Amino acid sequence: DSEYLIVAAMGILDAAISCWPASAWPVTFVACSGGFSNILYSFGLGYGLSMTANAGLTAAIARYQHRAPLTPFGFVCCGLYAAYGIRLTSFLVRRQGEESYAPRFELLQLKSDLMGFGSKAAIVGGVSFSQALYALPLAVATAPSATKARPIIRGIGWTGVGLAAAGLLLEHLADEEKLAAKREAPKAPVMTGLYSYCRHPNYFGEFLFHCGISCMGASGNPIQIAACVFPTFFMAFTLKNSAA
Repeated sequence: DSEYLIVAAMGILDAAISCWPASAWPVTFVACSGGFSNILYSFGLGYGLSMTANAGLTAAIARYQHRAPLTPFGFVCCGLYAAYGIRLTSFLVRRQGEESYAPRFELLQLKSDLMGFGSKAAIVGGVSFSQALYALPLAVATAPSATKARPIIRGIGWTGVGLAAAGLLLEHLADEEKLAAKREAPKAPVMTGLYSYCRHPNYFGEFLFHCGISCMGASGNPIQIAACVFPTFFMAFTLKNSAA
């Protein structure tokens, strides 16, 4: 019985590896499943955990499938994903512990408590599906074809790395600046520092990051490129509603 279970488990694992990044959805669904308790945990914490998982699993699967170390481009792309996920997760955990954020969290918890299971399932399923799509640019970036692409395509990919890095830095600085300002004056709008130049510098950094990861998949086929671009439009729509 134990041998049968081991063989079955290995078969499932091989199938998941061969289907990656399509098989990323169950992983991101688990990461976003906190949304059944509070929808914030799907959009925020689940997002950060999904990005971290996408980075680690894609890097491991690429090395296993191609029997070779990651290329510099693939390594940097996976590193940016991991840095983004770890930063976001740690920031959200710290923010939730802030007294200034308590009213917002309680409001979201009340809203979540009033939602039915079907509505929560739709949110968790939709958000986790969009997060699964984020594994595709990494899968393309870590494929051998990325190193054989035309120079202009490789240039687009590295431009995406620069955009993503700049966006990640900007979002980090803006989030930390806002967190400190809200600690001093919870109800006052933040109008200093980066916020004196842009109403939502954190959202702008987020958008830059997503534009960058879309470019990382430039060496894919037309369908893959379209799928790589979709999450950026999804995030732009989400940020627009959040900023409204």
